[in-house]
Amino acid sequence: MGGNLFKVSRRYDKGEYNDLYPKVINDLYKVFKTEFFHVFTYNSKESFGDLDLLVLDNGSLGNIVEQLKTEFNTKHVHRNSNVISFLYGDFQVDLILTKYEAWKTSKLFMPNDPSGNLMGKIAHRFGLKYGFDGLVYPFRNFSGRITRDIVLSKESKEIFEFLGFSYERYQEGFGTVEEIFNFIIESKYFNVDNFLMENLTHIDRKRNAKRKTYQGFLKFVEETKPTSNFEFNRDKSTYFELFDKFFPESNFLKQIDELQRKDKEMKEISEKFNGRLIMEKHPDLKGKELGLAIKNFKDSFCFDISFNQYVLETNSDKIMQDFTTFTF
Repeated sequence: MGGNLFKVSRRYDKGEYNDLYPKVINDLYKVFKTEFFHVFTYNSKESFGDLDLLVLDNGSLGNIVEQLKTEFNTKHVHRNSNVISFLYGDFQVDLILTKYEAWKTSKLFMPNDPSGNLMGKIAHRFGLKYGFDGLVYPFRNFSGRITRDIVLSKESKEIFEFLGFSYERYQEGFGTVEEIFNFIIESKYFNVDNFLMENLTHIDRKRNAKRKTYQGFLKFVEETKPTSNFEFNRDKSTYFELFDKFFPESNFLKQIDELQRKDKEMKEISEKFNGRLIMEKHPDLKGKELGLAIKNFKDSFCFDISFNQYVLETNSDKIMQDFTTFTF
């Protein structure tokens, strides 16, 4: 996934690459006895800096890094989260460990770079994420932190349909990267503004600045000037009923209502009892001692009533009085 991790590796031309990847898969299978999936790309690509393989993480792969070093006689092995890169001869191979529940969707999301990344930009405008886990709505709590992903669908065909793409066209494959670019701009939800670097998040902007295919796409739309300019609503909650109707099996509205209810309660609890309020009354209580005092106070409600229930039913002054009595 980059092809330049090991300085001693080299690029392979198409012929070398096509001869190599079945052999790599066969050799890996002998060691790990699991499924592998070749992450293919458009047909006209002439050279390759690495080989990307999805690896079904069946729970019994063992110490992959050490096995790769031993079985393939290489010291060039690097792990970054679920991606393990190693040198096979003089070529970089990237193993992308994938859980069973994400196996089906990953096999459609990963190929034909950069289609998955570009499709994800349109999903993002709905407030959604499209990736290894399918199409999900990331629920953010009152503090802005993502606490739960609501899965809308793992079925690729309906995900494509929702995002305005032809699943049948995708299944045909692509001869050139330009065909992938055309596939993206044909979505009824396409708007070039959503892809411009200045409109991406800081992290996304940093990542895509390094991706040649993404920069190629920006050059492509600059030259072709697609006319589609769909405008998304800034308030993503306006799409909630659409999510629920299009993906009825997700029970989206029911799930979001429950999450919002619980989040409202947690916000109230956080506002009525927190470290700042305690330190205003007990300025000498801070750091680890403060954390331990809060933990002990919360743990004291394990039996007759839960801590959360207690806070919801009690005003702030009484809570602080009870905390002071308990702690001091």
